[in-house]
Amino acid sequence: MARDAGVSRALVSLVMRESPKVSPAKRTAVLESAAALGYSPNRLASRLASHRTNTLGVLFLDLHNSVFADIYDGITDGVAGSGNQVMVAVGSADPGTELEAVRSFVDLRVDGVLLAGYTGTSAELAGALRGTPAVVITREMEVDGVDSVLTDDFRSGALAVEHLYGLGHRRIAHVDISDWLPYTERREGYLHAMEQFGLAPQLVHSDMTERGGRAVMEQFLDSGATLPTAVFAHNDLTAIGIMEALASRGLSVPGDMAIVGCDNIEVGASPLVGLTSIDQHAGLLGRVAAQAMLDRIAEAGRPPVTRKFEPALMVRRSSDPAA
Repeated sequence: MARDAGVSRALVSLVMRESPKVSPAKRTAVLESAAALGYSPNRLASRLASHRTNTLGVLFLDLHNSVFADIYDGITDGVAGSGNQVMVAVGSADPGTELEAVRSFVDLRVDGVLLAGYTGTSAELAGALRGTPAVVITREMEVDGVDSVLTDDFRSGALAVEHLYGLGHRRIAHVDISDWLPYTERREGYLHAMEQFGLAPQLVHSDMTERGGRAVMEQFLDSGATLPTAVFAHNDLTAIGIMEALASRGLSVPGDMAIVGCDNIEVGASPLVGLTSIDQHAGLLGRVAAQAMLDRIAEAGRPPVTRKFEPALMVRRSSDPAA
């Protein structure tokens, strides 16, 4: 192609790298020659030669929960204009699956990895990353070269109890996640607030899904036990499942039972659902995590940084008839 355009190979390289050092006339000659020859530059090869792929790997725990879609939107907003592309993988509540996805990203030589909803250990993550910069979203990790971006989950749990207590509720249950998952701060915040108010806690485990929330409440209703007057659910999907079970038995929300979720997903905020929820600022988490990733790539040796945000209570019909 250099011969066909009447220029040197070095000049062709400058044109393909969009260097401003090339005159318009010579740029036009090279591009016209490339078009005539059907030439397309190998962008991956040029990126590898510069030791950058301009690609970021993003791992999500679950795409059935729209909070992760909100985080994704924040990430794409955060990297817009940076010249980076995003590669997405979906994990599961299985550290082995997550770690395999991280290893695949590293093998593909991404410049960094963002993890939303990671459930494994710090040591496992460090081993899978092999020095690749990373940002963990929704959880605080202590790993060299890994930043953390999250909302204060302990405060989220306490905020839910404080709200319900203020409305006069004293039998407040918490529909929690599985014991083995590392996301315990919402539970700890709930337990702390219940103790502060002198209330007896009631914990029930579910699987973070709408189906799981529905099953938990159906078991409550079938047991004949004294029902709580209010429930704080670990996430909005679980809360919506609880509301469905109550409606199917002719019970009202909040008249028979008040419900508070966590995540503030769009469907929960719909007037048709009216779910009171703790806003985790998912879009903001994604944007801040993206910027943290770009900063870490630019300065890989700096100490890990944790950015933690305050949650916000979004009161709607499910806990307050006047909302």
